[in-house]
Amino acid sequence: MTNRSDPAPVSAVLSSTTCPACAGSRIIDVFKPGALPVSVGVFYKTRAAALAAPRGSITLAWCPDCGFVHNREFNVDGDIFKPGYEVALHHSQTFRTFIRGVASRLIERFELNGKNIVEIGCGDAFFLKTLAALGGNDCIGIDPTVASEGEQAVQNGSVRLIRDYFGPTHQNLDANFICCLSVFEAIPHPAHLLAAAHAMASRAGAPLYFEVFNAWRAFEAEEVWSVHYEQCNYFSLESLHAILTRHGFEVEEAGTCYEGDQYLFVEARSERQPEHQPQQTANANVPEALTAFARSFEEKRDGWNRRLKRYRQEGKRAVVWGTGGKGITFLNALDAGGTIEYVVEINPDKQDKHVPGTGQLIVPPSFLAQYRPDKIIVTNALYRAEMESQARELGVDAEFLVA
Repeated sequence: MTNRSDPAPVSAVLSSTTCPACAGSRIIDVFKPGALPVSVGVFYKTRAAALAAPRGSITLAWCPDCGFVHNREFNVDGDIFKPGYEVALHHSQTFRTFIRGVASRLIERFELNGKNIVEIGCGDAFFLKTLAALGGNDCIGIDPTVASEGEQAVQNGSVRLIRDYFGPTHQNLDANFICCLSVFEAIPHPAHLLAAAHAMASRAGAPLYFEVFNAWRAFEAEEVWSVHYEQCNYFSLESLHAILTRHGFEVEEAGTCYEGDQYLFVEARSERQPEHQPQQTANANVPEALTAFARSFEEKRDGWNRRLKRYRQEGKRAVVWGTGGKGITFLNALDAGGTIEYVVEINPDKQDKHVPGTGQLIVPPSFLAQYRPDKIIVTNALYRAEMESQARELGVDAEFLVA
């Protein structure tokens, strides 16, 4: 989430010539999907409001110096993150199992029992509550989207929520451990967040755990719906390692996690002096994964438009299952009007609202039993088995397709 506590002034739009990760000046445009809704976490009570949802331009640029990819057209002045922003995944059993495993592993590895833990960008604090419950830890979550500030007991631990953007005003909080999950992707000026995190970590020698979307795997797998506006940063394991090292952290462990390596993670500790100069490389050739991704986006968009047109002509009923970033990008990239009227979602906080940009009504899985679709389109293959199981329990015999 954007760091509005930064003391340094920032322009309304990210620089079109400089890499925000290493300050390199050789960035190269690699992908332009057009304008998309500025938020995949805001849903609307009426279709008209959803259709009028604000959009933002996306131009992904690649840095040959550090490998970082970012949306150079991201508007840092846009107030995207506030209460009501809803992207929670823990309504999925698949995700709940994963996140409990992460918490258990970190508690064991870093001896997090009765410790002070700070999470940067905690959302609704599901992960923090898990750390508090399993380890008896006292946790602080800092996030501009928290619905209600305050402290609550969680078994033998506690969780205190602060509605704010993480920055220098928080770096003096006591922390034995610092974590940041699925947030660093949405920081347009990552150096400012890392400076505050470095100061916090240095005070007590606190280890740090970062987890981000594995964008490079998505590029290589041509998962073209994985780009959305507020996710302005797209990391590979190498570029994530590089940005932390450059800003004063020593990476102790790094790798991939979650089903199909969906996420990247690093475990790091602060060093004394951050670096200041980008490391220049001789190779400025755009990786094939990025050029192929751009081609694949156009091919898949055109192919799905033809398919949806055929469904309309044949009178087939189709629904999309999932209103995460992939689902919203999929719908907004296509001409889905008249074919897809409903989108299925297990998160009750999204149900009975409308998809930003395209206006489909969001319905619970139980709706499928009465609607009886012919086709169910899944935009994240990771959850297909879970969705198919729920559909079978409802007696729904539709064809499942992965977008």
